[in-house]
Amino acid sequence: MSTAVAVAPVQRATILATLEKVRRRGGASRVLGIRASRGLDHAQGLTDQHGEPVTVTWCPSALAVWDALAAWDGNGWLVLLTDRTEEEFGSGLLARLAQHRLQRPDAWESVKLRFRATGVDRALLQDSAGNRSAIPEALLRLEPRGGWPAARAGVLGREVAYGAVARQLLGIDAETLDGPAVLEATLDPELPGRLADLRRDGGDELTDAVLDWLAGHLGVGAAPARHVLAGGSTGDLLPLGLALTHVVTASPALIQEAVLTGARLEARLPDAFRGVTNTGAAGPVAEQVRSFAAASTRALRDMLTRPSAREQALTVLRRTESILRAEQAPSLIADSDLLPGGLTARRRTLAAALGSDPAAVERAWREILDHPLTADRDGKDPLHTALRAAVRLDRWLAAREVPEEDSGVGRLERALDAARIHAHDGAWAESALGDLLQGSDDPEIAAALDRLAQQVLARRRALDRAFAQDLAPLAHGDDLPAGGDVHYLEDVLGHVGLPLARTTPAAPGSLRGGALVLLIDGMSAASATDLTQSILTLTDTWREIVPLAAPRRATGLALLPSLTTHSRTSFFTGSPATGGQPQERQGLSALARRSGLSAAPLFHKDDLVSNAAGTALSAPVASAIADVDGSPMVACVLNTIDDALDKADPGGTRWCTADVRFLRPLLQEAARAGRTVVLTADHGHVIERNGRMERHDGETSARSRPGTGDPAGPDEVLVEGRRVLGGDSAILAVDEDLRYTARRAGYHGGASLSELVVPVIALRPAPADRSEQGWAAGLPEGWLFTSDQRPLWWSTRAAAPDRADEPSGPAVAPVVGMLDLFGGDEPEPVVPTGLGAAIIASDRYTDQKRVLRRTPSDETVAALVDELAAAPGTRLPFSRVSQLLFTPTARTPRVAGVVTQLLNVEGFEVLRLEEETAILDVPLARQQFEVDR
Repeated sequence: MSTAVAVAPVQRATILATLEKVRRRGGASRVLGIRASRGLDHAQGLTDQHGEPVTVTWCPSALAVWDALAAWDGNGWLVLLTDRTEEEFGSGLLARLAQHRLQRPDAWESVKLRFRATGVDRALLQDSAGNRSAIPEALLRLEPRGGWPAARAGVLGREVAYGAVARQLLGIDAETLDGPAVLEATLDPELPGRLADLRRDGGDELTDAVLDWLAGHLGVGAAPARHVLAGGSTGDLLPLGLALTHVVTASPALIQEAVLTGARLEARLPDAFRGVTNTGAAGPVAEQVRSFAAASTRALRDMLTRPSAREQALTVLRRTESILRAEQAPSLIADSDLLPGGLTARRRTLAAALGSDPAAVERAWREILDHPLTADRDGKDPLHTALRAAVRLDRWLAAREVPEEDSGVGRLERALDAARIHAHDGAWAESALGDLLQGSDDPEIAAALDRLAQQVLARRRALDRAFAQDLAPLAHGDDLPAGGDVHYLEDVLGHVGLPLARTTPAAPGSLRGGALVLLIDGMSAASATDLTQSILTLTDTWREIVPLAAPRRATGLALLPSLTTHSRTSFFTGSPATGGQPQERQGLSALARRSGLSAAPLFHKDDLVSNAAGTALSAPVASAIADVDGSPMVACVLNTIDDALDKADPGGTRWCTADVRFLRPLLQEAARAGRTVVLTADHGHVIERNGRMERHDGETSARSRPGTGDPAGPDEVLVEGRRVLGGDSAILAVDEDLRYTARRAGYHGGASLSELVVPVIALRPAPADRSEQGWAAGLPEGWLFTSDQRPLWWSTRAAAPDRADEPSGPAVAPVVGMLDLFGGDEPEPVVPTGLGAAIIASDRYTDQKRVLRRTPSDETVAALVDELAAAPGTRLPFSRVSQLLFTPTARTPRVAGVVTQLLNVEGFEVLRLEEETAILDVPLARQQFEVDR
């Protein structure tokens, strides 16, 4: 007895593939008989790949076959679909058919042709073993308009077939598919709908096979992922994996919460996964869950590194956090090194430690920086900015104490030290305070920031009062040490500006230069730190220089009271004077003539405005700057910061070149002319921070009043002397929260360090070729490049507090050229005696030096190694490395790279550089250089 074989439906593609196969074998008949369970819908107008018409007819009987043959016009091909057997046809009908038989097309053979393959992989055939034709027929039925892609290697396998389905029908790029890519693809909100369409149009067999293939990219973790995908909640696959990660990697302290949360999450998985998240769970099923969780973490972290995927990753993390919160896992969220809640918890930990636990502050800050959600927050997240400032100020409080009055140092020396420390250290703290006061919406963090701010303000008040007690010598105009870095403001042009205007660069053939003096009215030392950093980091167009005789950023001392009419006029006339713009112009011209300069034009705000559309500066200003020989010195007054004291918020502004009107075009013109730029001010300012007003008769400004009125209180100081203008004496407000007039955004005229200490910064433009030889050749005689000006606490916590009377100012960089990168002009360092000394004395270090042409001095390398070894975490920021290597900021990475070549023996990273930080591996250093210290 014969067994009946079920007949399957035939697809259009199967008909065409079978027809092509028959054509290739040759034969006279153009009639094709194909076994099929039913006819073909929409068969009209069918043509083969050669353009010949194909007539398809359903023939349920032998008689229907004879009728079809009789009705056919003989054009092209006639395809007879029938569910009858060859025995029922008889030999007469079979003789009319091509190859004299009914074709029984293999659906896989048709699929193979559609993918232009030479064979079908065994694994793909096994996928349809139970229902041999379901998957290939679905592939034929779903073939896109442009056809399936060709099997590149000739063999049709799962990667080609299911990859084509994933790409064409599910929108998943299968070219470089791996586990993380599959997890990321499941986040497409259109995927559930596409999967439903695939199941409807392609059937369960093909859909399940594609899902198995996709999940298989997760390796061991495929099973739990396959279960979630089959359920249709594809968008929760990655969040669920991340939630499981927090359970299976929970710290011992959180085991109880992790076990309960895991039990709830297991309800989303098959029954076989019950109990697999428990502590100590083992076996293949537990390993599957752990593998799935680990793959989810890898996928999420990779997404966070790509800007295009970062926003989607944040959405996943928020969804993960909501899942854990719904499963009552607050501690797992707080302990997370991925979730937003974990970052918030770290921020609160940091806030709680401020002002009380330095080690906890640094540990929490490092955890915040390591958290992936912290990336790219600088400048974009006000809370991150405030917390960074809080960490810096916490370090500053630990490093800077108020000097004692009976220190044995005279009042003048103490006053100069206070001014110098403020310029090189306190100004940075003031800048950080502005960031700190941005505050937080989190009440817990906000309270901690406020406590720290009050500590900082109290320390600043104490420093201001100590400075005010020693203000008498500065009011009287006592002689300052010759060649120092602190000057009376009326002497700044004579000591700094005019020498730069007259100086010829050290090398012949370079631009003469001259000077452009930019007096930014009201610019405090804190504002200058921000503004200078903006200029130096915007491009490599400018480098800061300092005098060789006093190798520090210079400081000016404003006149008293610190008002524009006194200080600015005195600055331009070269002696204590009161006046306005006419007196300033006349005074500068007279000062220039006495110094032998042909001309020194001075331009104020209205002079800078151009009447020509599209021109940033007026023609007279641009011409004067370009004419170096005719006007060796040009001066301009910029009023942006002083104007902000009336109608803006200078305390919330981080000043940059774009904020100060006319600054950017002035710098551009100076760079073209090769002029050295001197940035300075007439006075600083204090910010309104909910201060108090006291009424007195005859106040001369918001922060000053006549010395003949009410006696000075504990937060005021009485001054008299030749540098006190507008009267024989004056009483000045010392505490920054005291004022005498109506409330404004900021004030000046008082005796605080922020008002009286004036920045004096010299900047040299880049040479035309921007080479190191060009930089050195254009340097004015008697000047050198300075290293990074930021204090150490700005980037890291010092191992030991700085002495109060010794500012932690930066070192300076010697003048060097490309061929003398590490010349002999650097200051004499202290001979080290620790690890650094042992390394430079070793034979291996000597061998390393032989390989390199130019290296820093041994003493410099030893000093860097010693400080790195003593630093917290054996790491130092580039700002400090710049100072230790005596190199300008722009060249620090290059010079530090040479040191890494010296220390990294045979590729082992004794010293590594990452994210503007130098990190020393002390044990490896001892091993590589065979030293015991």
